[in-house]
Formats: sequence, structure tokens, C-alpha cells
Amino acid sequence: MSDNYIFISDFFQSSSMVTREAARNLFSSISTLSASNITLDFSKVEYVSRSFFDEVNSQKRRLQYLGKSATIVNLKDSLEQLQQIVQNTLNQKATGFFSSTANAEIVSM
Repeated sequence: MSDNYIFISDFFQSSSMVTREAARNLFSSISTLSASNITLDFSKVEYVSRSFFDEVNSQKRRLQYLGKSATIVNLKDSLEQLQQIVQNTLNQKATGFFSSTANAEIVSM
């Protein structure tokens, strides 16, 4: 397995990550790398929107289908808290869907 390290602030040439499109662009570039383990370093990032984190989490799941993984490192405490909130919401949506479909009844007409 090969590794690749991406400094997010250098990739975007900004300390603020705001849009879903930016997250999709990042993961579009990641998907073309030969590396299977990618580290995303947020050390110089000051602001990340909830929508950016939401898209990052969605894109990280898609990477798994390509046999790759992305790890986020060096988040500031406030950003770590937001990332955790977004991740928990995503997990609740996933488990909520499966638990509600598991309880569904099939009705013949």
C-alpha cells in the first residue's frame, strides 16, 4: 500500500473550506492518485463549513469502493467538534434508514 499526504490549505491555497464542490474537487483529484492511503492534513485550516465536512464524509465512503482510504489529521479543536457532529448525523441517517426498512411490512394486494 502506498501513502500520500495532502496539506488541505496548500491544495486550496486557502485557510477556509466552504463548498461541497470544493470537497468533490479534492476527492476527484484523490481518486486519480495511485496511493491507497491518503492523509488529509488540516493543520493550517481555520474554517470549514458543515456542508464541506458533510461532502468529505460522503466522498470518503465512495473512496472505499476504489480500495482507498482518507484520514483527516490535525484539525483544530472547534473543527474536530464540528466534524464529529457531521459524522454522527451521517451515521444516524444511515442507521435510521436501515432500522426503518427492517420494520417495514410487505403487503400483498
